[in-house]
Amino acid sequence: MSTGLLLQLLRGTLRASPLRLALTLACIALGVALAGAVHTIHASALAEVDRAARALSGQAEIEIRGPRSGFDDALFARIAARPEVAAASPVLELDAALEAQGTQPRSTLRILGIDPFRAIAMQPAFVADVGAASAGRAPRLLDSKAAWLTPRAAARLGITDRGRLRVVAGTGLVELEVAGVLEGLRGGADAAVVDIAAAQALFGRVGLLSRIELRLKPGADEARWRAEIAGILPPGVTISPAASVSGRAADVTRAYRVNLDALALVALATGAFLVFSTLALQAARRRQEFALLRALGVTRRGLAGLMALEGALVGAAGAAIGILLALAGSRALLARGGADLGAGYFAGHAGAFSPDPLGLSAIAAIAIVMAVAGALRVARVVGRMPVAEALRDRSVDLPQGASTSLVVAGGLAIAGLPLLLLPPVNGLPLGGYGAIALWVAASVAAVAPICRATLARIAPEAPTAALAMAQLRHLPGHLTASIAGIVVSASLCVAMAIMVFSFRVSFEEWLRGVVGADLYVRSGEQGDTGFFTRAEQERLAALPGVRRADLIRYDRLVIGAGTSPFTLVARSIDERILLGFQVEPRGMPARPPGERVAWITEAARDLHGWSTGDRIKLPVAGRLYEARVAGVVRDYGRTWGAALVPIEDYRAATGDERVNDVALHLVPGTDSVAMQAAVRRALPEARTIAMEDAAGIVRRSLEIFDRSFAVTYALEAIAIAIGLAGVTSSFAALAWSRRREFGVLRFMGLTRREILRMLALEGAAAGALGALVGLVSGVAISAVLVHVVNRQSFHWSLTLHWPVAVVAVFLASLVGLCALAARFSGAYAVRREAILAVKDDA
Repeated sequence: MSTGLLLQLLRGTLRASPLRLALTLACIALGVALAGAVHTIHASALAEVDRAARALSGQAEIEIRGPRSGFDDALFARIAARPEVAAASPVLELDAALEAQGTQPRSTLRILGIDPFRAIAMQPAFVADVGAASAGRAPRLLDSKAAWLTPRAAARLGITDRGRLRVVAGTGLVELEVAGVLEGLRGGADAAVVDIAAAQALFGRVGLLSRIELRLKPGADEARWRAEIAGILPPGVTISPAASVSGRAADVTRAYRVNLDALALVALATGAFLVFSTLALQAARRRQEFALLRALGVTRRGLAGLMALEGALVGAAGAAIGILLALAGSRALLARGGADLGAGYFAGHAGAFSPDPLGLSAIAAIAIVMAVAGALRVARVVGRMPVAEALRDRSVDLPQGASTSLVVAGGLAIAGLPLLLLPPVNGLPLGGYGAIALWVAASVAAVAPICRATLARIAPEAPTAALAMAQLRHLPGHLTASIAGIVVSASLCVAMAIMVFSFRVSFEEWLRGVVGADLYVRSGEQGDTGFFTRAEQERLAALPGVRRADLIRYDRLVIGAGTSPFTLVARSIDERILLGFQVEPRGMPARPPGERVAWITEAARDLHGWSTGDRIKLPVAGRLYEARVAGVVRDYGRTWGAALVPIEDYRAATGDERVNDVALHLVPGTDSVAMQAAVRRALPEARTIAMEDAAGIVRRSLEIFDRSFAVTYALEAIAIAIGLAGVTSSFAALAWSRRREFGVLRFMGLTRREILRMLALEGAAAGALGALVGLVSGVAISAVLVHVVNRQSFHWSLTLHWPVAVVAVFLASLVGLCALAARFSGAYAVRREAILAVKDDA
């Protein structure tokens, strides 16, 4: 086939139905834009975390990092004295809550305590701007009340030189004077830099460090040095590359990001079915053209190449538009709302716009491949048509070689079963994703035989309904192409609705069991610098009306290589709280005197391979805390490992008597509001405490849950909208090709209203068939999401719950919208006068 003839055929094809082509491009572009925007926002968030960490670490090559509570600063002298070390800098890092301003929610600020004389060897920007601004200000580096802000922190807080900064320390506030802005850290994190000795004293961390940043001398054997240093590090303190926090952020958020990316690609897949539907209808209307080309010597491979090129052009154009929309949309979202998309992983990160060319290219390539695959599927059917018969045939439908489609569907469904047994790969449920993809493909393959079998058994008596069913039976190929997009979007949306509902019900049941006290008093709403002293705890427990006070202490540990966090929760534990955590095995275990016990979360069990009865060693306060695993509890608040230990055991092992929260059980009849006032009177100097009753905690937690899934709901709605766009486009084109039929029906006595009612019935029938297949497929996929994808991604056990009313309303709405789409899309074709329509057939 010559290049000129090829270009002429392509030009004629693309101009044949410009409105349908525009709608197809819009749907592909929307799918690409969604997937691209979600990926770009996450890539920007991770890039910001990495950029900020590297800006703060400067020239450091290695970091020695410990738990959130810190490690003994005596270790620094031993490390810095090693002959291989060229420079070493101690750092105390804290997340301090800022003083609340009016009705604005309390936010946090990273506090970096540094030794300025040592830190300059790692990051000169810590002190270079001080000397450049004024030599007289340099001594303020050691001022216990002075803080230096990074440019990002200064811009967010609106504070300049000599401004005041009030942050939480214990249950009170510490006031710092802003001595200046470190312009050299313009790419750094949102942070304040203070003298390390001042930070230790102000925040109750005397003698403690968070990390040590190091640079070795040229020629030093780093592997040997690491091995030797590892032998002197206390438990829970590890060696890692500098700025490794970005790698930990990527590990923690990987499952969330991949699941959201996969959901965004659903919209893209639905748009790809619209490409298939568009090319299928055009191919059916061009049967005589293709037959003539075959008669003139064009081979089947030549026709397939022509259609594949058409699909590639449509996919590439839609992908290009979608990438531009993704870049513009992600930039706007980052500027307006930051990098967080609802789950809280990137809350507080502005997320400087950092697109990922490789990731965006992959998304565009997926769109093009899907479009080409749809075109080749159509080309395969076109290539099998008899040339002589096609030259005479004016049918607008595609022939269906569907005798084996049910076998294919069954084979795809069976092929997905072994994938459910595969373990996660790098923390991702690839087997579950593969099974879902195969089952969606099986659902699409089963559409044709299900349509034929269902329509063959429906014989309505009403003339309009009978005509509608006859038309659907007459066009099984086109019906399959129209319903495919509905099946894909409906099945995924039904599955997500069941999964989210199951998650919400399971979360609410767990939450109501865990939140058992009447009033919760927190030392601070955010950050890790708030705490209650032993004296404050005793004053709360002694208040009139308090029946019992449960104490809770949190710490973030480093387990193993330190690639993922581990939370230690030391708290009062009894049978009631274990029942609330849904512990397995049930009940409070008996233990010999002196033996420590711990309850691990499902994530700890999966990530570390622990099980009930094992003896584990947790690095707590620089020592190994040995305990026997008494059971496994559910924890929907963390995707990483955690352990619950009795607070009396924790105190005996560490000597740390501070707590973060106090849960007050009140005497029956005690008013919660009056008790809150009593708490404030008992702690008159506590200006940062927050109090909330059990009902308030449950309500706020569920609100956060719903906000977290807002993006999920939006992606589902868009996928449905794209599927409906495909139905509208298909029925509009089909109605236009049937205008002569409508003219004949008008001559036979049918009114425009009756013909439109017939079209609405056809749309409703198509929607009902798609909803039926989508429902069955969605229920099966939901089981995979709940028991495989969720389990392997987030390590949470959920119980299936069925949102019958929600799914019923959704499917009924889908059928109704399909009916409306078919009716209104055919209105233009019916509007023509009957005599003109019949003349077209002359």
